[in-house]
Amino acid sequence: MWLSYELKVVTTVVKKELVLYFRYPVWVLFDALMPLLWVLSLVIYGMALVGSSYSNNLARLTNTGDYISFTVVGMIVSSFAYSTLWGMSYALRGEQWSGTLESTFLTPCSRFSILLGKALSSMLTTSVWVIVQITLVTLLLGLRINFINLPLALLFFLISLPSFIGIGFSLAGIVLDFKEHSAFVNFLSSLLGLLLPISYPLNILPPFLRYFSYALPPTYAIEGMRSLLVMGCSLSELIGLIIPLVFFDFFWLIAGVTIYLVEERKVLKNGTLGYY
Repeated sequence: MWLSYELKVVTTVVKKELVLYFRYPVWVLFDALMPLLWVLSLVIYGMALVGSSYSNNLARLTNTGDYISFTVVGMIVSSFAYSTLWGMSYALRGEQWSGTLESTFLTPCSRFSILLGKALSSMLTTSVWVIVQITLVTLLLGLRINFINLPLALLFFLISLPSFIGIGFSLAGIVLDFKEHSAFVNFLSSLLGLLLPISYPLNILPPFLRYFSYALPPTYAIEGMRSLLVMGCSLSELIGLIIPLVFFDFFWLIAGVTIYLVEERKVLKNGTLGYY
């Protein structure tokens, strides 16, 4: 009974967020075009340096020299990671902007169900734009990925998803306490853009930065999805990536829930929930 009620809350939040999202066509256009422009700039920049869509140096560092597919898959996975993290970090701040935060806290449902609904709505819209972007990149630049491994890639992404959600819970709690999230989110976005292997392999990073990258769940998600879709690996060959992801799933779900509850209790105790 409790579970069905919370699932209904998640579904309702998803529907509400989608209705609000499509009420602002400028944002819809921005979300549709911005990732495409971003990946095109990376691909064109790489082709300008290499001289073609194939890089011998990339082939030496990884198992593929196809720079376009390498970059596009990294962009796709990072887009889902960003949409989950930022969708949840923005969730309660958005309620505060619209003046509904206090009434949201008075509803007889779990705040985690609300946050999960926000994350799922972001992922749904991201999925639509990713399909559009893959289609356009395939037509414009000749994207070559192994579609046979697509079900395995989706399974691998589902393995990584709990860790993204756990990190999102912690970000939601931090933003609830510190209120203004733009500077924090922008800094974190830039930091992840540096550390994640989106458009370059990890082994070109300085060793001390590489250690930080290995501590991030999206790193393993990008590497695994790329191995399946670009390099044609099987799921059994990715055990070295799956085991750390499962560890991160448990760690970040526990840590994320704990951090959120601590921050929420602090806000409620200090009486700063309604502070802008």
